[in-house]
Amino acid sequence: MDFLWNEYTRNALRQPPHQQMVGRWQVNYLAFHGPEGRQRTPLIVLGGAFQNFNSFKYCIEALLEEVPVIMVDLPSLGDNTQLAPELGMEDLADLLHQWVLRNDLNKVALMGLSLGSVIASTFAYKYPESTERLIVTGILPKPRKSWRMLLEESLRVLDEGRLDEFGQAVVLYLVNHARLAETAITDTTRRLFHRQMRSFSSNEQARYRINARRLLEVESILGYPTCPTLVATGEFDSFTPPFENALFAARCPQATFALVEGADHVAQLERREESMAMFAAYLRGTDLSLIPGIRLFAPGSYERIEHRGEPRFVPCNPHARVISISRVDGSIAVDVPVRIRDMSFFGCLLEYGHQGFSLAEHSRDLILCLEGSALRIELLVFEHGEDTMRCLFKHGRFETAYELKALLDDESFFRCRFATERQSGEVARIYRVG
Repeated sequence: MDFLWNEYTRNALRQPPHQQMVGRWQVNYLAFHGPEGRQRTPLIVLGGAFQNFNSFKYCIEALLEEVPVIMVDLPSLGDNTQLAPELGMEDLADLLHQWVLRNDLNKVALMGLSLGSVIASTFAYKYPESTERLIVTGILPKPRKSWRMLLEESLRVLDEGRLDEFGQAVVLYLVNHARLAETAITDTTRRLFHRQMRSFSSNEQARYRINARRLLEVESILGYPTCPTLVATGEFDSFTPPFENALFAARCPQATFALVEGADHVAQLERREESMAMFAAYLRGTDLSLIPGIRLFAPGSYERIEHRGEPRFVPCNPHARVISISRVDGSIAVDVPVRIRDMSFFGCLLEYGHQGFSLAEHSRDLILCLEGSALRIELLVFEHGEDTMRCLFKHGRFETAYELKALLDDESFFRCRFATERQSGEVARIYRVG
């Protein structure tokens, strides 16, 4: 089958994609050349695991004014239902390169969003002769242990058939519920997202497992692209925090790093106008600092960006307990006193004395019980010392998330909080101003 270009219309993204086989692997695509960009290098867009082509309607309409756009779903990604558990991230980048060569596209620009960012950056690193420029959002140079534990927990819940809880957990991991006032993501949007996750077909569940394992197999980014690269993320992204995107940018010799203000992990949907203006300006080669709502960082400052995305709260009463419920008979297997050193919406640092139990054995089944509150929060212990344990909260229920946020905002429970660097005098030295 020859490569097919389409004229863009309002309903173009709803039509069935074109399909090509590269060996035994299926590649789905839709390709559009806009009125202004026929002669320019085409932009290949790689979305996240379950973002279908129609999710990018506004993105495509904006970018077609600048360049031809090719939307691609590789095996197990987007709406490509072909299961390919044997293909890792590097394999997918290699497959994409074979497809580019087969269709005589010569040189391309790439945009990778969320999971697609790993594939796009790997392509750009391995095949610089085929890459003109790169845009990535929501990327990690080296997945941290706590991030891996969250992903593993989502797989465990899915494997146990708890689809409603699985759906809530995915939404709570990808949408920063501590910043809903800033991001203004509606309850309707979050519940629609939840409905999509909890209604996964058997094929969609299989593809989630495949993509999660692909991510878990990534020890670190294979290498860093040398082409001009825009690295961007939402200001309040809690899944792939700004500092980790900035660390990736710091290792790319021609990188620009920017934050989309008032957005979290899916900035291109939450702050559509600002994100599209940023992407279009980058493709044109014009100044990103002139775009309202985009915070551009000065070269050389990327590694100094604050790691702490959310304030840590100090409880008025630091005394609490951690317990564990036996899965065998429902009895209390662990019950020890702890002291809360600090706490955020996403986790806490606990002090404890003589354990009396194996922390390694119970790192995934502890529950934090706060004195003076009925709130019970499940924990994942991802780091511990002789007398401290650093924990993530297992966010798997909207109701618990709302209760926790209300508790953190209640000054009778939490009086103090540590400020982040973004709230200090570092701003002028890190952000590009003027």
